[in-house]
Amino acid sequence: EAPDSRLSDDVALMQSTIAWLAAKDFTAVRDRLDTAMGPASDETLDGMSNLFGAADPASIETISGTETRNLQTGAGNSRILLEYAVTGKWLVVDAVINTQAASKRFTRLFITPNKQSLRELNAFHFFGKGPLQYLFLAGWLTIIALTAFAMAISFRRHTGWRRWALILSMPLGLTPTVAVNWNTAQIWVIEAVSNSAGEVIPIFAFRYPMAMFGHTEIHAVYLYISAPLIALGYLCWHWSQRRRLLAPLVSGQLTAG
Repeated sequence: EAPDSRLSDDVALMQSTIAWLAAKDFTAVRDRLDTAMGPASDETLDGMSNLFGAADPASIETISGTETRNLQTGAGNSRILLEYAVTGKWLVVDAVINTQAASKRFTRLFITPNKQSLRELNAFHFFGKGPLQYLFLAGWLTIIALTAFAMAISFRRHTGWRRWALILSMPLGLTPTVAVNWNTAQIWVIEAVSNSAGEVIPIFAFRYPMAMFGHTEIHAVYLYISAPLIALGYLCWHWSQRRRLLAPLVSGQLTAG
């Protein structure tokens, strides 16, 4: 059975579970929840159910679906985000389904109501952002400009394999990569790993290219920056060499004057 088929089965399982939740069949819903989630009270499930209202959803869209499985046994986890369009709002359902042999259980099930669809919420708008986003954008553009400048200088100064080795290596970022969500201004380190001891950020990490943009699992745009130490080091070397070459000329002009 192909992994895509397994993920499709989990999406179908998730949709049927949400249908039971909306219909207030809490016994059936509890039967699909993993014990690690703890007890789900009628009050909690009823509050989640009331978000859907009495009418059927106008649409259901799969926002994202990822899985980590043993390809031979099929055991593992799938992370799925669905968006339900209901009367007057949109509901994002975030779930993780764990598969062990023939057993499937939810280890995560959250519902987030929004006044707009994710497509509208995550649309890129340049204006109307806060100082943090614009400051990050300025740094993002500066890093790109400095790297491009260093590549242009190396193209003029060098030939052969040195030229292309420098040009290809300069966009490499050699420090942890800082990202900002363009819409929410949330900042995080892409390489950071969370564990029982807390969040671990590596001293050095690699990112190629050093500055670019991407999309989160809910399709929100983010920018990221990782310092291009090779390009910056080359620029410092170039400027120091240039000063050494200009120093005798300046000294000669002062003596002649």
